[in-house]
Amino acid sequence: MWWCIVNLPNGTQQAVKWDPKANGQECLEKVCLALNIICEMEYFGLEHWTPNQKETQTRQWINLRNRLSCDSGSSGSGIQLMLALRVKFWVPVHFILQESVRNLFYMQARRDLLEGRLSASDWSNAAKLAALLCQADGLRFNEAALRADCPMRMRRELAQQQLQQQQAQQQRHEQQRKEKEHVLSFKKRRLSKQKSMEHIENCALPLAATSCSLQPSPSTSTSANTSHTCSSHTHSNSSSSSPSNSSSQTGLDERLASNPLRMYEEYVFLPSHETSGDAASVPEPPADYLRQIATEHGKLAKLQMSPKSAKYWLLQSIQDLPGYGEELFSGVTTNESATRCDIAVGAHGITVCRGGEKQSIPFGAIAAAKSLRRTFKLEYVDDHNDRKELEIKLPKQPIAAGLYRSITERHAFYVCDKVRGVVTNQFTRDLKGTIASMFKEDTELGKRYVFDIQHTCREVHDQARRILHERGGDAAVRAEAADGAVAAAAAAATAVGAGAGSSCGAGGGSMAGKIDLAIREKEAREAAIERCVDTRISEAMQCKICMDRAINTVFNPCCHVIACAQCAARCSNCPNCRVKITSVVKIYLPPELRTSQSECVSGGSNTTNSHSQSQSEVSQEAELQLEEISVATATATATAGGSAAPVAGVAEPGGGQAKVTTAA
Repeated sequence: MWWCIVNLPNGTQQAVKWDPKANGQECLEKVCLALNIICEMEYFGLEHWTPNQKETQTRQWINLRNRLSCDSGSSGSGIQLMLALRVKFWVPVHFILQESVRNLFYMQARRDLLEGRLSASDWSNAAKLAALLCQADGLRFNEAALRADCPMRMRRELAQQQLQQQQAQQQRHEQQRKEKEHVLSFKKRRLSKQKSMEHIENCALPLAATSCSLQPSPSTSTSANTSHTCSSHTHSNSSSSSPSNSSSQTGLDERLASNPLRMYEEYVFLPSHETSGDAASVPEPPADYLRQIATEHGKLAKLQMSPKSAKYWLLQSIQDLPGYGEELFSGVTTNESATRCDIAVGAHGITVCRGGEKQSIPFGAIAAAKSLRRTFKLEYVDDHNDRKELEIKLPKQPIAAGLYRSITERHAFYVCDKVRGVVTNQFTRDLKGTIASMFKEDTELGKRYVFDIQHTCREVHDQARRILHERGGDAAVRAEAADGAVAAAAAAATAVGAGAGSSCGAGGGSMAGKIDLAIREKEAREAAIERCVDTRISEAMQCKICMDRAINTVFNPCCHVIACAQCAARCSNCPNCRVKITSVVKIYLPPELRTSQSECVSGGSNTTNSHSQSQSEVSQEAELQLEEISVATATATATAGGSAAPVAGVAEPGGGQAKVTTAA
């Protein structure tokens, strides 16, 4: 038994033991068992993996029906084989029944988005997908991110300032150089004039010329001093500019360290662009791109979307992106022009790109396909029912065989109801197997199958449902599906309200429409609940006698609060319990209830102005009457005299009429 290292889509490694005589299917089953995958293994494939090697869209899948080879394994330390587990057949997310399988699909989609193998349609769609990645990874939304400065804008402003400083410095240096050249030219002219004069003097007085030549010329020393001064000044300028740039960079780093938008920088990926592949032509993201991600993340946080639901949303939204679930094969045509030709094999057919022109060929239009060494030949029927041929040459023979295998297996998996025997039984033999087959036709020696597909998409889904039902996994599946209730409810609401239309662009627009619709529905529900609460409160605080004014009194001794001051002045018994009222106390409601009640009253007064004016006049008269009654009662109590001062709202012994007092 040897050790096999399997690289997972999230970058981690899983170690399993494998038998050198076993085939690839046994190794895949061991890896899936370690990842708690009971069924749905047919969605995945294995390929040879080399650390620190960039992945491409051209996959070289290992045939799982054949014996594993150690071609790409690392020697030493007992590790003989290094493989990578990747998603081979992409299916709709609602087809996936196990959470562990859905997690692997999400890991692969996340890696393809961040590494550029899968691109968004535009920057807005990229921000929505990045927000879903943040929510699925469990990042907490910070409200301060919406008010923070965007790091991209800050870096660009700093770079622009540094560029302006460099340009200004270059202009100063150029001006100093011109001034220096002007001074030097003037010095040279003056020096040449002095030399000519000295030459004349030397001709006349050779001894005097000899003595003069021993002394340094003042103009030469002056020019040397001038050049030294200019060079030292230039050096000082350059040295002074470098500390300023370093200090500004240090200040920027300090500000970015506490910026809440920095957590979104690792989720920046470029959308698809119609360019020739030149890196210089790739557009830069908008300056507020990180704030767009934060805004979309805030919407998801407002919906309280769980990480499982975010993964479901992401897998559903990437289905509309260009290049989703496709394998790309690049080569050149075999004709005289030898133009570049790219063939992308997807779930519904192939897409041929030649000379900037794209042509979609469904699987039903393909008549024949075969590969011979590095050449691949395709025969198909075009839209005009004409038979066409396409022959391209690929870089290597395994790539040509991989293209032929990809087209055949994807057609069988996505389109057919059952894999035909002509596909499953196709094989090749090596030299030993060919010699052995001459003596025994059905020998297994040297046999290597061409295709490893054995079940279609429908068969895998039905088989997974049966296995989970036998294991009692239906409840678990329903629980996992219920966790994405927000996504399902929004999808259903979008399906119902599809006639209303939505302003969503292509490529992920349906996902954005569903999220916006879910947010609007939640806001509508919250507003309806708030209106219902306000209505119930306003109804509860209305006088139960006149059903018009607000309640502002309490009856003693029963303590019922059911009437306004005007109606309470006319009551001798409590309307609710029929107890004789001894006193009426004015109450003051909390400010929130008074505001709600005043809004209700003002809303009703807007319909009939005359009625509202009469209500306000009656209310003022009632309050004045209530105050007069309370003052008269207090005066009568004071003149009557007693051993103890009466308490407001307490009945006097012996009964009598009700006293109305105020209580703050």
